[in-house]
Amino acid sequence: MSAERFNYFVYTQNKKKIKENLKNGDIDYGSFSKMGFVDEFFAFLLATDFFPFCEKSYPSPRVKTEVPPWFLLASLIGAKMYGEEAFSNIPYVLKNGTILKMLGLNLGPVPGFNNKNKKERIYPVNQDTIRKFFKDTEPKKLNNWFNYDFSSWMGKKGAYRSGLFIEDASYIPLTGNENYQYAEYVWLDENGNHASEDTPGARLTQCYKLSSLLNTDREGSYYIYAGARIDPGNVNGLNEGRDLVDGFIESGGYINTLLLDRGYIDGLTLTHYKKDYKINWVIPLKKSMEAYDDALGFTRLKNTEWKTYLLEQNSDGFIERKEEVATFFNITSWENLSVPLHVSVKRQTDYTSGEVSYFVLAHSKKYKYPEEAFDLYKKRTKIEERHRQLKGFWDLAKFNSPHFSLVNTQILFKLATYSLMQLYLVRADMGELAHKTISTIKKKERAGECVVILYSGTNYGVFDLDEYSFILMKLKTDAKKMLTRRIKTWNKSPPLATG
Repeated sequence: MSAERFNYFVYTQNKKKIKENLKNGDIDYGSFSKMGFVDEFFAFLLATDFFPFCEKSYPSPRVKTEVPPWFLLASLIGAKMYGEEAFSNIPYVLKNGTILKMLGLNLGPVPGFNNKNKKERIYPVNQDTIRKFFKDTEPKKLNNWFNYDFSSWMGKKGAYRSGLFIEDASYIPLTGNENYQYAEYVWLDENGNHASEDTPGARLTQCYKLSSLLNTDREGSYYIYAGARIDPGNVNGLNEGRDLVDGFIESGGYINTLLLDRGYIDGLTLTHYKKDYKINWVIPLKKSMEAYDDALGFTRLKNTEWKTYLLEQNSDGFIERKEEVATFFNITSWENLSVPLHVSVKRQTDYTSGEVSYFVLAHSKKYKYPEEAFDLYKKRTKIEERHRQLKGFWDLAKFNSPHFSLVNTQILFKLATYSLMQLYLVRADMGELAHKTISTIKKKERAGECVVILYSGTNYGVFDLDEYSFILMKLKTDAKKMLTRRIKTWNKSPPLATG
């Protein structure tokens, strides 16, 4: 991104006014229509009913709206696709004439690139106005919108193709500002995981906790969010995670298998999932639990059948590490758990040090093969890499305001954008639908339609090349000189923060 910062502004389609200004040479910026990934993605959204859905369902904080809420949401999604955090540095989101013509609005820097900002604004929507719109959106209502309305819409589009879900909690550390609303201090290690005070490298860190429910398949070919919430860093997370599962089911979702980490160990909750929703779950046991001790006791029986799960050899062909697995059914020593409990045990032997260690997975389903539970649980461990991507490339922990409404907005819309992009990329039929729209757009462009976009003041207009050329040929001398100066200016330093 360029270091130069701009307010951004909603431009409205007004071809008549642009034509009048063009005849006088009074054009702020112009470009040939082109199709980028953001345009293709918006074509995909147009091919669905996403925009009408947003208009109808989003909990707008405004009684009277000058700019439709769906466009403000679309603008924010466009910003996230550019990796932009602030409400003050957004390039023109869309550059394709046909899509602009269909939408009637576009987003870019404030008008007046030649130091003239005195023109009347039909929609006075600068960055501060849009920022206040999202700041005034109540976090609880936005949470409900994301976890009920948005996830339900995604479900109807076939986003959750598999019944396999992952429930996870991750810390979002904060730096440089002690004024973040509702953030709390927690001991975190160097990797951002919860730690004790005496853990080497641990620091008392101001943070939020992100609880999330993700859908994936057994191949791990996609991850799409089905629910998320942001809470103070010191919350336990158990009730928050249960709320996500309950909310998803209540909004029509289906979960066949749920992978959880140790933070979600609770007999009553796991009983609720299995009895009330028929959800099969897999969760690792803590060494302090009686069920863990019972599982290890079973491994000492003479008739225990160990199956080799992994062998690691050195360059000389000698085994350095060996993993073996075994399964035991109907364990009864978990307090407050009133559904059948089965465990799979992994025994790891390090032949270099002679150390033997155990890892125990509890599950509500009887798996025929002992390795099945461990193969499944590998999907949950991959979520760590997914979160690293979101925190790194998508700057999940980067905020420009400590106000909780804006923090909540930034995180949830990054997750929404990420999920929409995943839906677009993994759903072949959705992609085909979008590409039909894109093909229609490109055909129109090849036919000479919608190839030049001109901006002036608060407006833009879309012209086919012939019409644009005829107007240029008839320009008077003074208008030609003015337009020439403008073109030289924007060619040297185009008003786009995309560098």
